[in-house]
Amino acid sequence: MLIYSGPHLILTYEKDNHRFLNSWKSSPANVEIFKKEMLVYLSALERINPYQIIWLQQNYTFQIDEETKLWVEETIMKPRLEAGKISQSQDGFHHIAFVVGRDILAHINVMAVFDEKSRSIFKPRHFATEKDARNWLNRELLVSDFDNEIQKQEIVFKGLDKNGKVIIEFKKPASEIDSTLKSFKSIIEENDFIKNNIEKYTSLSKREKETFKFVIKGFTNEQISESMSISSNTVRTHRNRIWKKLDIKHFRDCLRYQCFIN
Repeated sequence: MLIYSGPHLILTYEKDNHRFLNSWKSSPANVEIFKKEMLVYLSALERINPYQIIWLQQNYTFQIDEETKLWVEETIMKPRLEAGKISQSQDGFHHIAFVVGRDILAHINVMAVFDEKSRSIFKPRHFATEKDARNWLNRELLVSDFDNEIQKQEIVFKGLDKNGKVIIEFKKPASEIDSTLKSFKSIIEENDFIKNNIEKYTSLSKREKETFKFVIKGFTNEQISESMSISSNTVRTHRNRIWKKLDIKHFRDCLRYQCFIN
């Protein structure tokens, strides 16, 4: 049953499964349009309160920023929980399945709304096809289909595009798409961190970089002093300068710089 067909979003209710099927006929062009469509979605959720939800992301390319991610959590997710209209399952609240679209970066942004760093209590799953999503929601996954897949990854060089950019094809079993996307997300985050912090790291002197390697490995000041044949006071001086140059507040911040260490 069609319950909404807007400029971008289509909402269909499958009564037999008490399930929403949400699809984008075109992607929102900006934050305002995105929020308007999501508020219509929220209204439909409150009116019907489905038990299962499928999001078809094939035509979705809009990349939401951090402020909008917070808006989604506070405006769309949180009211549902506080209203007591959500029951918890072993997979989180509701049963939510996303079918990955063509724009992987846009989908990774969607995943970030629900990831472990956020406060979201929703734990959706991500699938390569609508069939896989429906099988999961029905609790009737076709295990034989997955078992018959060759459990290995393939990386194939496909040449250059018209702009001279390298095209590489990455193949993995469809059942592993969730972990694959999370791997891509980690690579993107690491690349962004390198790009945004390379100047800070290159500002370290040779001795400070050497000290930093030992710090990341978990060496104490005394152990660093012995390994570098310098005094403990000098080690502390190096540490203080490193902390200031890299704007480090906690030791865990150091670990992010492992990508710079050979």
